[in-house]
Amino acid sequence: MTNAEQFNAQNKRLLVGATDEHGLLRTLVHATYWLDDGLQAYMARHTDISLPRAQSMAMIYLTEGVDRPSDLAAKLAVSKQAAQQVLKELHVKGIIEMRPDPQNGRQKQIVLTHYGRDLQTVAKRGLCSLEAELSRKIGVKSLRALRRALDADWGESPIFAAEAVLERV
Repeated sequence: MTNAEQFNAQNKRLLVGATDEHGLLRTLVHATYWLDDGLQAYMARHTDISLPRAQSMAMIYLTEGVDRPSDLAAKLAVSKQAAQQVLKELHVKGIIEMRPDPQNGRQKQIVLTHYGRDLQTVAKRGLCSLEAELSRKIGVKSLRALRRALDADWGESPIFAAEAVLERV
């Protein structure tokens, strides 16, 4: 059996019980897009703005308290330059300000403007509406189970040894 065949056989065993050949990641990505698309539609209906997905994802972390460009880049798993571009676009739209970091003069601190905080309030209402809609679609019990599963402590992402990856190739 070739390495590729061994790899495929191992993965087929891992997928036992999975709902489809694409697995959980595909399902989670589609669910994320369903929520983000719904939120963008809600924001377009209730405000004067709709954000592209990258800016929308950045706003999630900014409203959770991420306030440094390098931390935002790490959360989004993008380069610092890519995060800076998103922040520049949010700044041009009047959603954020960049201020000197009082704890480290070499860094900038991201601060939501009054307009940004207003958008945050509308977005929270939109997310509540989306959760209510999802509850109607899949049921309250299923939504609670989904929240419990996603809110559970999954621990650190597993790091697989480089040797194991090389063995599969």
